[in-house]
Amino acid sequence: MNGQYGPVPGNPYAQPQPQPQPQSAPQPVHAQPPAYAPPQPAPPAYAPSYAQPPAHHNPEFLAADSRSGIVVDENGVTFDFEGQSAEFPWSEIQSIHSKPGAGGHRLMVAVVLPGGKFYECGVKARNSVTLNQWFRDLGHVLGVYLGRRDNPPLPHP
Repeated sequence: MNGQYGPVPGNPYAQPQPQPQPQSAPQPVHAQPPAYAPPQPAPPAYAPSYAQPPAHHNPEFLAADSRSGIVVDENGVTFDFEGQSAEFPWSEIQSIHSKPGAGGHRLMVAVVLPGGKFYECGVKARNSVTLNQWFRDLGHVLGVYLGRRDNPPLPHP
């Protein structure tokens, strides 16, 4: 041996040594998916838990069954019972109350007007999970709109 490792030059019986292959450039993390896969949205540049809702965020609440429905949105509260609707704009509402109805599977919502007159609507939930979700969602939406009414934004100078 001549102090080198590997085949002796000119040896016809030596196994050819694999030649190093050029490596392709590493693919970016967000490379285009194959054509058969639906495109994936790029991840946000911020952590979702720190995302702020838009300044004019107007949440809505809807609960309905086969006979009645309750909608709370930026315009006010709407009750629907068998095709008849009653709309209450925020300017006419003194307060709003909610409670579980008889049997524990109904959402009952009452709108109280300034003169003390009130209107009530009930919606039957399919199960207690849905009813609990309705109470959470309704509380959030009412908090937004009643909070705006009780604490109007300050005018810009």
